[in-house]
Amino acid sequence: MKNRGAVIGLLLMCMSLGTMMAQSSGKPSQEQREKRKSKMKEMKRAFIKTELELTEEEEEVFWPIYDEFENKRDELRKEHKSLRKQFKGKSLDELVEAEAEEMLTKEMEFREKRLALDKDFERELKSSLSAKKIILLHKAERKFKKQLLDRMKGRRGGEGVDRRGRGSGNFPPGGLRN
Repeated sequence: MKNRGAVIGLLLMCMSLGTMMAQSSGKPSQEQREKRKSKMKEMKRAFIKTELELTEEEEEVFWPIYDEFENKRDELRKEHKSLRKQFKGKSLDELVEAEAEEMLTKEMEFREKRLALDKDFERELKSSLSAKKIILLHKAERKFKKQLLDRMKGRRGGEGVDRRGRGSGNFPPGGLRN
């Protein structure tokens, strides 16, 4: 009897430990996602600041404009994601023509909104930065994104070549800059 109780107790402990481990290795919590997002935002800001070689005066004008643009872009992404969820899991064969038409229309509306947002952002930036620095900003954003994706591939053990035929150029241990 005592052994039976001990075995049951041990089994319950193992099961609860397994459940706890499964939960901790699953999806990150909201707090963890927010921390990660905040850290990436800080890294991106430092990267852009370095790449653009912004003066203090330029920074005072640039960052409020950039932050507002990033917030609007995030909202637009969320809106687009919720629109795409409406059709998630449906194959083209399952869509009726009206649904396919709606999907095309909504996708085009998203692209138009994104283009309008990009145009507004560039127009605002021109008041504080040269055209060359604006081009440099676009390059810096692409470079940051590529390095971030390469770093994530490295963490997942992804080796090899990207879709453009380039090697995986991971982040150096000290940060984003090469």
